Amino acid sequence: MKQLDFTIVTPSFKQLDYLACCIASVADQEGVKVEHIVQDAGSLGIEEFAEKMGKQILGKYGGERASNLQTFELLHIRTAHGYTLRIFKEKDSGMYDAVNRGLAKGSSPLCAYLNCDEQYLSGALEVVQGFFEDRITVEVVLGDVIIVGRDGEAICHRKMVKPGLAHTWTCHFGALTAGIFFRKKLVNEGLLFDISYKVASDAEWFVRVLKSGKKIEPLRKTTSTFMESGENLGLSPTAKEERSRLDASAPFFFSKLRIFWVIVHRLKKLISGAHKSENVTYEIYMPEREGRNSFKAFNLRTTWPGRIFNF
Repeated sequence: MKQLDFTIVTPSFKQLDYLACCIASVADQEGVKVEHIVQDAGSLGIEEFAEKMGKQILGKYGGERASNLQTFELLHIRTAHGYTLRIFKEKDSGMYDAVNRGLAKGSSPLCAYLNCDEQYLSGALEVVQGFFEDRITVEVVLGDVIIVGRDGEAICHRKMVKPGLAHTWTCHFGALTAGIFFRKKLVNEGLLFDISYKVASDAEWFVRVLKSGKKIEPLRKTTSTFMESGENLGLSPTAKEERSRLDASAPFFFSKLRIFWVIVHRLKKLISGAHKSENVTYEIYMPEREGRNSFKAFNLRTTWPGRIFNF
């Protein structure tokens, strides 16, 4: 059996409708072998959900159910086209602890984590794998992300440039986790998420990745969507408190030149074309609907409403 290409980890708690869409968007990826590990903290009905998803995916793609389940494992199936789904019901101390647990269970050379309200677009993982294969020294790849509303309609198109260390440390994390892919080497080296952060651990993690000198490149292709549900954790009091904590850990001159780093980051985006609006067509899964649903947006903005001045 060919080695798996990707380990995708999804932390889950009380978002089973969105989780079903997330799983479907990973299960239908073609041209790659994917191990999808769901770490659920104890959602009501997760046992029934796991059974339903197992039957649904095996019914659609064919395959087999593993009988030798691990501790806390509710479901382990392998489809005929190379998708493996494992659902664990396991208490954790927050989202990032769940991600760390899932990454530790994974066995693939390429990794990512995808939240319940995020999805991969069709063919995304095959494109990412090809990019890694063509650039053997690249260790982290950043895909572009479309932000959508609960109705699936696009809000904005976030195009990536490589974030700078000073800007990430003292201003704003310029990437979105839905579009971040990295080699398992980072996990093996101990670059896991700091679970003392409940909202901003992805930014703190990326600071350490940048400090370690890992080679990072933007993919310059759209891989994922993120659904803006209205529960904006990125702008919550906890997020602001953790952002201040991360800022305070930076060297003094990084903080002192904060406005300079903001200007540099925005110039990088402008020069790279990351602020160019364009028409986009995409297909995503929606709760209570069959298959991928098609959407189109004209001259889609690249700035995120409500976050334009979030440096």
